[in-house]
Amino acid sequence: MPEASLQQKIFDLILSRYARRADAVSALCALLDTTKDPVYRRLRGDTPLTPDELALLARHYHLSLDAVVYGQGDNLLCNFNAFSQQVRDFADYLQGYVTDLEKMRRLTDLHLYYASAEIPVMTYHFLPELICFKLYIWGRTTWNLHYLRQRPFDFELLTPPVLRLSKAVLDHYLHLPSTELWSLNIADNTLSQIEYHVTSGGFSKSSDALVLCDKLLVWAAHMKEMAASGRKFPLGSHPSESSCVFSLYHNELVFTNNTALAVSDAGKAVYSAFCNPNFIKSSDPKLCDYTRNWFDSVIAKSNPISQSAEKSRDWFFQGLAKKIERVKNRITAYIEENE
Repeated sequence: MPEASLQQKIFDLILSRYARRADAVSALCALLDTTKDPVYRRLRGDTPLTPDELALLARHYHLSLDAVVYGQGDNLLCNFNAFSQQVRDFADYLQGYVTDLEKMRRLTDLHLYYASAEIPVMTYHFLPELICFKLYIWGRTTWNLHYLRQRPFDFELLTPPVLRLSKAVLDHYLHLPSTELWSLNIADNTLSQIEYHVTSGGFSKSSDALVLCDKLLVWAAHMKEMAASGRKFPLGSHPSESSCVFSLYHNELVFTNNTALAVSDAGKAVYSAFCNPNFIKSSDPKLCDYTRNWFDSVIAKSNPISQSAEKSRDWFFQGLAKKIERVKNRITAYIEENE
C-alpha cells in the first residue's frame, strides 16, 4: 500500500481534532477563506495545498511538519502559555486557565489524567484563601508583579473579578472526570511557603498563616470525601449520580512535576508545568501516546485510595492531616514567642 502523501497526513491530523468531519470542513472553510467545494477538493487531494496554505494550517493547528515528514523524529511542537500571554495580574493568569478549560470541557468523552508532586492547581480553588495565597506566591516569584514586591500577604488580594474567575476554574474542574496520582508529600511545598512567610514577616497578620493551615485541613477533609465517593462535588455539598468521576491513587515511587493528559474523542493533549505555575502544552501524537503509556504503567504500580479502598484512604489522609497539624503547631509556637 503506497505511503500517504504529505497533504493527506496533514488533513488526517486535522480531522482527528474534530468529532465530526462536517465540523472540520466548516473550520477549514473559515480558516482558508473559501467555500466547501474547494475544501473537499483539497481533502481528496484533487487540489494541492499551496505552500502558504500549508504554513497556515501548520501554524493554526500547531502541527510539526518535521514530525509529519520524518515520522520518528524526536522534535516536538509545544505551546508555552507564558509566551502567548503576559501575566500582569492574577486575572490574566486565571482567564487563560478558564479559556483552556472551556475548550477542554466541550470535548466529548473527555478524561483527565493528572500526576502531581504538590496539591493539584485546580483544587486550590475549593477555598478562596488557598488560591489567594498561591497566586500571591506565584506573583512574587514567577511573574514578578511589581505591585507585590513590598506588599505582605493578606486575603484582600482576592478581588471580586479574581474570585469569579477562580469559581469558574473550580466549576470546570468539577465537570472534568479525572484520574489523579498523589504522594503523601503533596502539601509540603505549600506548607513550607506558609511557614517561611511567617518567619520572614511576609504576612500582614501572622494569624493568617494559621487560617491557611486550617483551610488546608478543610481541603484535605473534602478531598477525602470525594475520594470515598469516587465523585467530584463542591465543598459542603454531596455527590449525585451526575457528578463526575474522581479516581485517586497513591504512589511514592515516582516523583514528577505537575503533568496532565487530556484524552477525548477528538484526540489527546499533554500539559506539563514549566516555571510553575506556567505550563507547556503539546498535542504531538508520539508524546501523548508516551504519556498515556506512562500513566498506565504508574497507575498499575499505585495503590487505589478512592471508593472501596477505605483502609488505604484513611492512612493517607491521616498522614496528610498530621503533616499540616505539625506545621500549624510550629507556626503557633513561633507566633507566641515573637509577638
